Amino acid sequence: MIHSKKAIGFFYCVGFLAILFFSFKTIPTVSFSDFSLFEWQIKLVLKGSLHLPYPFLTTDPNLEFFPLPNVFFHLTKTNIDSTFPNLYPILFSPFYWIGGKMGIQLIQFLLFFLSIWLFFLIKRDHLLSLILLFGSSIPIYTNLIHDTIFIFFLEVLLFYNLHKQYPFFVSLLSLSLVWMRPEFVFVICLLPFYFEWKNIWKQYLMWFGFFLFLFITTNFIFFSTVFPLRLFKNSTYHWNPEIVVYLFRLLIEQIPAFTLFLVLVVIGVFQKKFKLQFLILIFFTCLILLFSPNTGGHNTPRYLFCLVPFYVLTLHSNLFDTLHRKNFTMILVVILTIYSVYQWQYQTKELLKISKFQSNTLASLNQIPEQTIVFNNSDFSFVALPLIEQNKNLFLLRENPEKNAFSTFLVSNHINSFVFVELPPSPYAIPNPLVIPNCDKDCQFHLVDQSTLPNAMLPIMVTRYNRSFPRN
Repeated sequence: MIHSKKAIGFFYCVGFLAILFFSFKTIPTVSFSDFSLFEWQIKLVLKGSLHLPYPFLTTDPNLEFFPLPNVFFHLTKTNIDSTFPNLYPILFSPFYWIGGKMGIQLIQFLLFFLSIWLFFLIKRDHLLSLILLFGSSIPIYTNLIHDTIFIFFLEVLLFYNLHKQYPFFVSLLSLSLVWMRPEFVFVICLLPFYFEWKNIWKQYLMWFGFFLFLFITTNFIFFSTVFPLRLFKNSTYHWNPEIVVYLFRLLIEQIPAFTLFLVLVVIGVFQKKFKLQFLILIFFTCLILLFSPNTGGHNTPRYLFCLVPFYVLTLHSNLFDTLHRKNFTMILVVILTIYSVYQWQYQTKELLKISKFQSNTLASLNQIPEQTIVFNNSDFSFVALPLIEQNKNLFLLRENPEKNAFSTFLVSNHINSFVFVELPPSPYAIPNPLVIPNCDKDCQFHLVDQSTLPNAMLPIMVTRYNRSFPRN
């Protein structure tokens, strides 16, 4: 433990001021990727709706042209729901209504430091709390409209309730976290190895079974499946070694608490102090790396964030005796602080670059006079989500337009012109002419003109198509 109160206060202040600085620095960022979806959900909640709107459901019942990738939405009868649970949009919508994005940033900033304080109350060890503060890239999410900080807070709150031996809340939080993030099933499996379990496990299992029944029943009533939507939409898993390598690199770069954990495990092996919980934690880390359905997005090891508190809790073991005897803890925290603040700065810089690209692209798309915009790249359709509020029609092509009868869909909705936005080489191109099958007259859409999207940072092509009408 760091013995100097001044040193303790100094490092907490560094973390506080660094995150506050990056929060102000990222205020003007424009949401992208699933950040855009979260912001859209919050705006819908403020309008009194929990479902994603799509005025073309009757002519597109299978949502072949819905502007989001399939993994991000679920259709139940006539309702389209985001696979991200509505709990975050519901709870954070008042803060968005009061202060916009800055309101979200403020409450997430407070939740993050409340998490650090709750974590301190568990072990009463400032060194562990500082390692949790600086031990990962989680803090950058305080600046973004995303549920990562909220999930992190719920996980630490789960630990605190388990420390206090409150089985009712422990079981409710456990199941809630698994339902929102399926990777948290590994967290539940790890809990007995890190907390006192003997006195509450029977009550925990009883309450967990009760809440599981409620969750499954509610989920089936609303979504026609007993599985959480995040798990249900990722059921077609395919192992990809490139994802494993990429996530492992991010794990080393952005979760220094994991690197420190590995170093101390090696020391423990040589000192013959290796424990079963270390092996289990390494095993679950490997499982997440191997079975992650994708990279998690945002260039962060997001699927592995759930294990960060465990890496830190592991350091509370006797392995730290070696470092204490060598008075190494102060140097360790200094190095960790410098490295993490540098990482946060680098990642914030990357976020601002992406945001600038998104804002330029959105502003250029906003200048397109046509009401209908078609994409074949989901990154662009995410960027364009705010245009829905301006009554623009946004469509996403998931396969070649001849296979899904895209032209027939346009005709059935009385759309006679549209703009196709693509980044060559396109996975799915629209032919010229685009023929309308089973048509008696005016049966083609013809290319009118093609140009690059102005002020965009990529060579995005804009192609205009009009339905041809015969001349008299």
